[in-house]
Amino acid sequence: MEQKEGHIVHPLIKEFAIKARDYQIDIARTAQIRSTLVVLPTGLGKTIIALFLMAERLMDPRSSVLMMAPTKPLVEQHRSFLSEMLPGLTICMLTGEVPPERRKEEYMTNRIVVTTPQVVKNDLISGEFDISSFSTLVVDEAHRAVGDYPYPFIAGAFYGKHPDGLLLGLTASPGHDPSRIHEVCRNLGIENIEVRVDSDPDVRPYVQDMDVTTVKVEVSQGMRTVIQMLERMFLERISKLQRMGVLRKGSVTSVKELIGAAHRIQEMIVKAPKEGGAYYQAMSVQAQAMKVAHALELAETQGTEALYQYMDRLLKESSAPSCSKATRSVVSDQAFGMVLNKVGALRGEPHPKLEAVVRFIRQQLREDPASRIIAFTHYRDTATMVLSKLKPFEGMGIRAVRFVGQATRDDDTGLSQKEQKAVLDRFREGDANVLIATSVAEEGLDIPGADLVIFYEPVPSEIRTIQRRGRTGRHSAGKVIVLVSKETRDIAYSFSARDKEARMERQLLSLRRMLSRMPLPTRERKSPSPLLDQRNPTTLDSFSLPEPAPIAQGGLEITVDHREMSSTVVEELIRSGVKIRPAQLDIGDYLLSDRVIVERKTVQDLSDSLIDGRLFEQLSRAREGFERPLMIVEGDDLFNRRNIARSALMGALASITVDFNVPVIMTRDPTETAGLLQAILRRSGPTKGPRRGRGRSKGGSMMDQQLGVLSSLPGISNVTAKKLLFRFGSLRRVLAASEEELLQIDGIGKVKARELSSLLDSDIGPTDEAQIDGPSEKSTVEKL
Repeated sequence: MEQKEGHIVHPLIKEFAIKARDYQIDIARTAQIRSTLVVLPTGLGKTIIALFLMAERLMDPRSSVLMMAPTKPLVEQHRSFLSEMLPGLTICMLTGEVPPERRKEEYMTNRIVVTTPQVVKNDLISGEFDISSFSTLVVDEAHRAVGDYPYPFIAGAFYGKHPDGLLLGLTASPGHDPSRIHEVCRNLGIENIEVRVDSDPDVRPYVQDMDVTTVKVEVSQGMRTVIQMLERMFLERISKLQRMGVLRKGSVTSVKELIGAAHRIQEMIVKAPKEGGAYYQAMSVQAQAMKVAHALELAETQGTEALYQYMDRLLKESSAPSCSKATRSVVSDQAFGMVLNKVGALRGEPHPKLEAVVRFIRQQLREDPASRIIAFTHYRDTATMVLSKLKPFEGMGIRAVRFVGQATRDDDTGLSQKEQKAVLDRFREGDANVLIATSVAEEGLDIPGADLVIFYEPVPSEIRTIQRRGRTGRHSAGKVIVLVSKETRDIAYSFSARDKEARMERQLLSLRRMLSRMPLPTRERKSPSPLLDQRNPTTLDSFSLPEPAPIAQGGLEITVDHREMSSTVVEELIRSGVKIRPAQLDIGDYLLSDRVIVERKTVQDLSDSLIDGRLFEQLSRAREGFERPLMIVEGDDLFNRRNIARSALMGALASITVDFNVPVIMTRDPTETAGLLQAILRRSGPTKGPRRGRGRSKGGSMMDQQLGVLSSLPGISNVTAKKLLFRFGSLRRVLAASEEELLQIDGIGKVKARELSSLLDSDIGPTDEAQIDGPSEKSTVEKL
């Protein structure tokens, strides 16, 4: 990487487009040797480092680069930047809207592809994508590479094909927890961490001064009274949970501890189902405490209007048939009505934070009318209130817009990606000068640097705090104002974020020192996560794990409905060495053999499909189409569904097992489900492909149709059907065979022969006529 007149000079990079910064060049040079995680404060050019690495790697005509970012707007942002900076190269952007067949072609024909990790994971699983064609991976917002997020899965696939491949991870804030930082590094195969903090000598000249001011506001006496009433409601429920033995006595209970209590209660229900009644009551009390805790947070940090809107929603929800017991209990509490009346009387009283936001925005624009301002709020309702409060000042130079996510919540319609882009364009071009944003604006998006950033409330997450603050001070000195309500949880959140941020910096610097003392790893490294089996160079045939033992030659194969392809179950199957064949199955989710089809339901899916009647229709078709239909129910909390009675759920399971003759098997999680599917697969024989359903074949040869008829008989597999047809020569002769003749067929014993003869010879009785069609899904639903 050369320099000329203070700018970067490279054959592939646009001339005089990027000013040279030594730390960016140094980091990019290191990243060419080892897979590297780059941790840089927002605004210091992480994407430029990725550009340098990509340009160097692409000097080799055999090299190609895959860049991933979590969202479509961020992918579009990277595509636009790379297209401008690499004018001689085509930058291909792929999203889920591009058909799979075309994506497959684009992967093969482009040297730079920018896409989302969700698209890459789906294409890897379906076999549409050969990741071996890429020698370099760039992972934006790399702190997401934990848990079930697609990044670890993709990194495992990449290293499986390229043990010497390079991966560059980019993040502004990997978190304060050392175990999380190590998990990110392990999942991405990181061999080196390049950390820069504001005080480092090589970045200090480029760091703009930032004035961070905490402004404390007084909560009105009326709201203090409301807070005290809500605290009493909260403590009543906490005391109940303590008496039940779910929470410790004598300690202050946080929301985090309440969430942990819910997990403990669920475990108790599983371990002691006979005592379930008491535990279900504890679960309801815990849910009540969570709702009151949320109301308390709104009262302390957001104000009367946000609190009133929330309580009014609870009141309306309580009259709905599907309302939870917890909501009804909270709303029926006399104290709830008293709080709602008090809040209603205070609605005209603006929260001092709201007045402070307006005051600071007006002050900033008076001092500098060309300023851009971002106000962050945790809740949409608050964003709406701030926007409404600024409306009267539109003629005084304030042009405010609201920027929220895509999801629609209650009556609040979200913004589509197109609408989000339009809002950001207005802010970027100066048509709007105040952006009122929720958390959707915190991460990654190319939002122009603001002169002032306002936190309506502090957030306890150091990652979100850094990302919010990083929206200012990019090109000139920045200013941040954090609004804090006195004597509320705002104080604790503010201290928590600062403490976590300091710990994160210490952990990263410690990790950097540790890695600097380690020798350079050899290029014959292994993937840190499950590797791709090398036996098939173009598809994800299998992964190898330390456990269990390797799959026998030939492996296992499961046909999976395309709607299940993004599930963790499929991921676990691939890790275990199972080949996945995607298909559009008319029946079931997992086709294990010509005899066995599996319908998978989470506990929530099960209750939902029982209520809308889908389940019985699905099982009827599975029973008609396959000899051994099975249903797997995944999850621990089956009988604690708020939208369906326990007795109805038990009746449904009884009907599924007895009336429909479909076994129901419980698993705890996707890992257990994947293990069970493999165990069933080993016993059920090979899969010949998706079936249309027994006795319904409209195509295929005459022999295929004859086999379909025979294999519809109880106990007759496809293999046995072939033996019968070859032995007797025609379908008519098979059906006319005696019990003694059937015994001559390998695989048919005395019991099976007797059952078949009885089945074929028995006359239908008058009492059977009403049962010819079996249980109808409609009648079963009505009974339940």
